[in-house]
Amino acid sequence: MFRVLIIVIVLLAGLIFAPELSDNKGYLLISFDSYTTYKTTIIDASFIALAFYFILLATEKVLRKLFSMSRVTRGWFGQRKTRKAQKNSFLGMLALLEGNTKHAQKLLSKSAERSEAPVLSYIAAARASHQNGEFNQRDDYLQLANESPGSKLAVGLVSVELQLDAKQYENALATLRELDQHLPKNKQIFQYYMEVYPVLQEWKKLITLINSNRKLTGLSDVEFADLELHAHQQLFQQLASDSGQVLSDYWNKEVARWMRKELSYQKAILSAFIAHGREKLAQEFLLEKLQRQFSLSLLPYLQQLQVADSSPIIALLEKQSKKSEYASYIHQALAYLKLKDNHNEAVIDHLKESLKSLPNAADFKLLASLLEKSEKIDEANLYYKQGLIFATA
Repeated sequence: MFRVLIIVIVLLAGLIFAPELSDNKGYLLISFDSYTTYKTTIIDASFIALAFYFILLATEKVLRKLFSMSRVTRGWFGQRKTRKAQKNSFLGMLALLEGNTKHAQKLLSKSAERSEAPVLSYIAAARASHQNGEFNQRDDYLQLANESPGSKLAVGLVSVELQLDAKQYENALATLRELDQHLPKNKQIFQYYMEVYPVLQEWKKLITLINSNRKLTGLSDVEFADLELHAHQQLFQQLASDSGQVLSDYWNKEVARWMRKELSYQKAILSAFIAHGREKLAQEFLLEKLQRQFSLSLLPYLQQLQVADSSPIIALLEKQSKKSEYASYIHQALAYLKLKDNHNEAVIDHLKESLKSLPNAADFKLLASLLEKSEKIDEANLYYKQGLIFATA
């Protein structure tokens, strides 16, 4: 009813005002400077404006549809690229596991950016490049992987692993130091340090490392003691190769007191002295240790010494032979020391004493040969015979 009333009112207004408007149409003049002029009636201008308005609406609708289709198209292409990248990433991982590293590198490098886990894809691409011997490309992929938040430790550890495999030990050490600044006391970093330091002959640093991070080694007391001894053995050899005095100073000033009392460490320093021709220092060390506490296990090192004057050692051993329970071993050591000085008669006497309770085939043979040279043939044959009986027993 209300709508009908509005329509009736509009019709009545038209009937009343239409004749007036048709007689007085008025006009609209549009002028651009003095060159272009457009003139029309107000009614025509209104119709034109109305038509232009509807044209604009239609244009807007068309443009909206076109842009909407563009967004859908872009979205479809984007999703397609993502799906393809994920597929290629998966195929690249399989190719890497199958040993097809060239193909793996190609697939992984192209798909990494759009894959579900770019860090893992870049790391896998780095492994493939590493196996292909392309170390610079490997490092580039690792750098891209490192740009992802929270990936520093994982990428750093992979870098060290690959650098160690490529024998790039200095680079691996630099990477470890960088990681250690941000993540100290990390067990895996510690384990890699334990691999790098021995290769680089950084024995002092290794000793400091294992003693300051004892728990991280995961070793039993016996295993840790073996590791520490091995590190000191290598360090002693390293220092002795530079200077015997440097090793001697290190032993007296830096080695722990309990180590200086341990026979294993005493043997280690003696071996280092002798191996690098520091026999004089070795003899001094032996004299000191044997005077303080006579140790049977140190006597074999006497035979390895090549010194011009062994009289201090001989004098000490002769004194010890009169009161020591290890007299046979001391006589044996004295025999070989005097053999170097060609004191054959003294050698014969010492060997006879040592063989009474310390039979040895080599000593029987040496004694018999010395007796033979002294033209004591019967006695020589007796010891030859005893040596054969002992050797075949």
